[in-house]
Amino acid sequence: MYAVVHGGTNRELRQLSIDYLTSLPFDGFAMGGSFGKLGDELVDMIGFMAPQLPKDRPNHLLGIADLPSIRKCVPLGVDTFDSAFPSRVARHGCLLAEPHDIKIANSKWARFHEPISPYLPYTAAYLHHLFKAKVRSVQG
Repeated sequence: MYAVVHGGTNRELRQLSIDYLTSLPFDGFAMGGSFGKLGDELVDMIGFMAPQLPKDRPNHLLGIADLPSIRKCVPLGVDTFDSAFPSRVARHGCLLAEPHDIKIANSKWARFHEPISPYLPYTAAYLHHLFKAKVRSVQG
């Protein structure tokens, strides 16, 4: 069972939440609620909270899972993320990839017969085909 640290953008309220919740035997901690309007405010608040949470239990960030936020928050101590963002962009044919995202729905990928990532054994042409055929799950 995870405790959810709240307090909005108010450090005093976040501190009260952290102090109380870390005194209880939770399995992990989730950071939730409003973090402000800008990415820098999110990173600042996570940088304030995460070091105060127990290191021997997982720390989760609620509602955030875009690549820039993940890149900034993992070094601060966030272990897991959840958000509708990855599945929402996937439904529209966007693959979150390095060094840039790929709009696999674009027909130019139908001719690209190389793997798009060393971590994914499928070619862009195959993924393009699956998207156009509305195949939403691949086994193996």
